[in-house]
Amino acid sequence: MVTMGTVWDRTTTFLGDRAAALLPIVGLLIFVPTCLQNIAEPALVGVGVMVALVGIVLAVVMAWGQLAVVALAVEPAANVSAAMQMGARRLLPAIGIGLLVALIVAVLAAPLGIAFLASGVEWVAIAPGQWQPATPLSSGLKLFVGLYSVALVIVVLWGMARLLPLNSVVVAERRGVGAIARAFGLTKGLALRIVGVVILFFVVWGVCAMAATTVLGSVFQLAFGGTGAMTLATVLTGIVSAVVTTGFTLLAAAFAAQLYLAVRTARDIPAEAA
Repeated sequence: MVTMGTVWDRTTTFLGDRAAALLPIVGLLIFVPTCLQNIAEPALVGVGVMVALVGIVLAVVMAWGQLAVVALAVEPAANVSAAMQMGARRLLPAIGIGLLVALIVAVLAAPLGIAFLASGVEWVAIAPGQWQPATPLSSGLKLFVGLYSVALVIVVLWGMARLLPLNSVVVAERRGVGAIARAFGLTKGLALRIVGVVILFFVVWGVCAMAATTVLGSVFQLAFGGTGAMTLATVLTGIVSAVVTTGFTLLAAAFAAQLYLAVRTARDIPAEAA
């Protein structure tokens, strides 16, 4: 029987025991890219292509860091170098599978866009990247969008729960697309418990992120002032925000890896590659 409390205990033990190995990986591959993203992106507003390119490069580096964290968890004998190499080797398969999952979500969300197009609703820009309907929406469209959105959120949460060990499967078992089915098999019967953890995780993360960006950001602005896209206040806010994001990213990757190990052990499921 796998309990979330047991997985959490194993996660905290792993973080404590492997802190020395985790620090350079997390610092170089997650914290630094997150800092750069937080600080540079506001200064690049309006340069759409540049923002996209920077975002893609940094996202790839952070994905590498998460895979390296997973490698440390699933391969207890791995050192920093070995974990980073293992993460690099599994980076392309992980990205490909991630894009496939994103495509599936996009297909599931497509009916919302089709409904808006079919209704003939016109949109107007109210700010860069922000749009709103130019005319009131019909009651039928509002009802459909509301009900479908709720259903989509439920499905996405369920899918996130079932796919939580996905990166661990990709790293530990060297699987490709078959990792999706394997992750679903590992989490059978655990979806509701994992969904509870996922919701709690995002709530706490959201509160901490809001405190870092809004509260501390306001304090830094009052203390140091400055105008423009990049000031001492925005840089400090970006660094604090990166600390929060890095901490929760590490926690999520470690928890997912420990869940994978716990389920595989409890159910005596072999880890042969497909």
